[in-house]
Amino acid sequence: MDNEGVSLGASGKFKEFQRSWFTTDQMSLKAPSEDAVAKAFSILMASLSEENGREFVSGDNNTCEFLPVPQLAHDVDAVWLAKSCLVRKMDLCVARMQHLRNRASPFHQLPLDLLAIILEEFPVWSPSKETTSILDLLKVNRLWRNAIINIPQLWTAFPLDIPPKFVPLILERSKNLPLTITYLPIPVTKYLEGRENSQNRDEIETMELLPDTLEVALGEADRWRKIDFTLSCGAYESIEKLLEAPTPALEVLQVSVKYPSASRTMGPFTLAPGPPLKELALHRVCTSWHSPRFTGLIKLDLGDTNSGPSINQLLRILSNSPRLEHLSLTDLRPPEYGASAWSSEPVLLERLTTLQVMRSGNKYISALISSTRFPRCGSVHLWDGLPSRSMSDVDANIWSLGNEQTAAVLGLKTAMAERRRLNILLEVDGINFKNQDSQLQQHFDLIICRADFKNLLPLIEEFLNTWNPIPDVKLEVAIDAPLRSLLAWSPLLRSLHVKGSKHCRNALVELAKRSSPQDLGNASWMCPGLSEITLEYVKYDRESYSGDIGPLYSLLNQRWSNTGSDGPPATQPSSFRWIGDPSGFPHMWTLQAELMEILPSFRMVVE
Repeated sequence: MDNEGVSLGASGKFKEFQRSWFTTDQMSLKAPSEDAVAKAFSILMASLSEENGREFVSGDNNTCEFLPVPQLAHDVDAVWLAKSCLVRKMDLCVARMQHLRNRASPFHQLPLDLLAIILEEFPVWSPSKETTSILDLLKVNRLWRNAIINIPQLWTAFPLDIPPKFVPLILERSKNLPLTITYLPIPVTKYLEGRENSQNRDEIETMELLPDTLEVALGEADRWRKIDFTLSCGAYESIEKLLEAPTPALEVLQVSVKYPSASRTMGPFTLAPGPPLKELALHRVCTSWHSPRFTGLIKLDLGDTNSGPSINQLLRILSNSPRLEHLSLTDLRPPEYGASAWSSEPVLLERLTTLQVMRSGNKYISALISSTRFPRCGSVHLWDGLPSRSMSDVDANIWSLGNEQTAAVLGLKTAMAERRRLNILLEVDGINFKNQDSQLQQHFDLIICRADFKNLLPLIEEFLNTWNPIPDVKLEVAIDAPLRSLLAWSPLLRSLHVKGSKHCRNALVELAKRSSPQDLGNASWMCPGLSEITLEYVKYDRESYSGDIGPLYSLLNQRWSNTGSDGPPATQPSSFRWIGDPSGFPHMWTLQAELMEILPSFRMVVE
């Protein structure tokens, strides 16, 4: 039990390191000489002959002659026995040497608490032979075995699908530390891999093991700190009583039920009275949402159910959880009742850093925007497949002029009266806002995913143009994104990156104009503050863009040439990049030098 190559993890990195360790030492070693081998062989055979009353003659080539010949059958057995004794002796010698070498390794001189942190990455037990567990690591060497046995925190995970023979070991080694109860049966894994036959032998055997293990687990319910269940249909009924057991030490509750049909929801179960939870994650399972244990939450993750909390129930949970940091609602539908407006003051979530509302309709989004305040939330993800017209009321609320909640999410609120830099990415199915506060060292991300958001753009444009001070915008427009014109973005843009011949052509035409034809000043040009321009023609864009050479030449000549138009030219950008495939511009490359004479920062980049 002193080595024998147990790999740490499926990748076998430890085994590879062990192999390289051996190889390095062996390169400087030599095999014993032939004379030494012959001498040892002669001594061994002489002892064997004396013990068994035999005679042999050893030749020059290490061959043997045995007398008398009729007894050779017994002699062969004796030699085999001698060989096995010699091999066993050598194995013991090698094992002892390896043990001494292992103890001299720096890794095995680590303090016990540091070794515990490393080994905590491994599960107590795993049904897969490809995953190394704590039970496997017991076999590495005596030092590891003694360390693992004497580190109670390595034994605090209690998987309900573990073979019953290991349960007493977990309870004994974990001492009185809090336990993490987990359940991920083999059939769930196979179902996730696309195998729909859940009634297989593995599931039947696993379910037969559950009753005894459940009773033992219930007896330790006062030690449960965390419940983490991923259940199949059949397992939920068996485990439901665990969810309703008294759990005075429970802090984290995570339950996910896997069904072939997405319309089914298990429950509701009733959580036994006890102290407030810190984390709650329920997917495709519901509960009584008025539980007093849903107060003081730090993380709330609900999804995949048509029996979600009502708007008032959700807001009540949030109002009782001022330390909430993460809120996620996915594929959630509130009941028809309880849709009345929140009558209390807006809920202040000062510590909220992540908000995700995905495919959960406009009721939850509207309630969160109108009835909560999260001034320091750096990541907001609103994803719904509904078209803009179905979200018009919500959009009007979010992007109402002067909405400080939205400004805070965008990172525009600051104590200093300075223009903030805001990165905006327009894609086919969404808008991504990014900002960074260098003083607070905080990132702000707002992602709006929508099947159709062209009606939303005017609201965003007006909101940004009326905020004081208006932000400096870096706008990136993807192919087929619904951008109609740059006119509304003109006061905002400092950087423009458009992709696809359609958007590139529109940019060439619009940037050659003045936003105010009556004003011939320097600031009257479309997007006068532009310092970076990138026009990117992608290879798979089927539209012919060879005809854009003329508009490009016209743009540079009119906007930045002293002789191009009436009035002063626009301020030259620090960078103007034209990205494309040379085969799409047969005459373009010969004009680069001429274009650079007009605009020195102009560069052509091969895609």
